Amino acid sequence: MKQSCVITILIAIVLMAVGCELPQNPNIPQSNNGSKDMPTEDPFDPDRPPTAKTLYLMADILSAQGKDNEAEQLYRRILSEQPDFLPAYNELAALEMRQRRIPEAMKTLEAGLEFKSDDPVLLNNMGMCCLIRKKYERALSYFTDAAAIVPENTRYRSNMATVLALMGRRDEALALYRQILPEEEATENIQALYNSVGKDNK
Repeated sequence: MKQSCVITILIAIVLMAVGCELPQNPNIPQSNNGSKDMPTEDPFDPDRPPTAKTLYLMADILSAQGKDNEAEQLYRRILSEQPDFLPAYNELAALEMRQRRIPEAMKTLEAGLEFKSDDPVLLNNMGMCCLIRKKYERALSYFTDAAAIVPENTRYRSNMATVLALMGRRDEALALYRQILPEEEATENIQALYNSVGKDNK
């Protein structure tokens, strides 16, 4: 079978191994070339406490090194000191999802949504948590909300298609896949989903 875009249902498996894959969050300040602005202060200067952005970057480094406990402490420190810093909610939830702490991840994302209920990344990740827990109606609602906010994001529509297929709404799922994939790949994704569901039911 051809290599196509990653079938979204497999994200649930990937999450357990490597964590939630997050789109670039618009809440991180950007430079003119689209990269993250690096902090100008010295994070190790005892006379100048690091900003939330500096702590966030430090936590990302620790997470990449596999030092999840230290990273989690920094993410929680950020949210304690600056609870409206949305990227920290997403990264903390991703860390919790990697550790299969799905209920905790959902609480983290819900806390972020209290500050910004229309953040598409938070909504999409809540949908992923619901998908993993097989709460398909809720997952579809979150994915739909995320897609409505950022219609050009094909990931969100792909997630919608996945849930629709799992709910047995094959025609609707196929119609969505056809919006973002060539016909052959759309059909292959649907078939792969149905094969996966069939194995789960054995």
